[in-house]
Amino acid sequence: MQEHPCSRGDSKLRNLFILLFILCFSAAGSAADITLSWDAPTTNADGTPLTDLAGYKIYVSKSPGLYADSIDVGNVLTKTLTNFCEGTYYFVATAYDTSGNESAYSNEVSKAINIAPAAPTGLR
Repeated sequence: MQEHPCSRGDSKLRNLFILLFILCFSAAGSAADITLSWDAPTTNADGTPLTDLAGYKIYVSKSPGLYADSIDVGNVLTKTLTNFCEGTYYFVATAYDTSGNESAYSNEVSKAINIAPAAPTGLR
């Protein structure tokens, strides 16, 4: 994925690449949950050891490449996001260090949610 056109500053994490994988679990007739997981970076963009990683932010959108709001998930490698309605969602992640410097976006991944209608109740 190309770097987002809005600069995130001169962060040493700027070109950090986070690999995202998506798993989706959905109950019929209800909202879906999406679990994202990624590999932790071990080096800065310049190849030096990464020693001050503080956490990650996940960006979610219904349009590819258009991200505004983030969810700070802290310093974890897996996060389940809940209550997704039917549709296609796009995700990117960033890492940030203890000084608040944020990396460029990771590669973009997407997930289509198809929620089956609930079975009728009360029928004989």
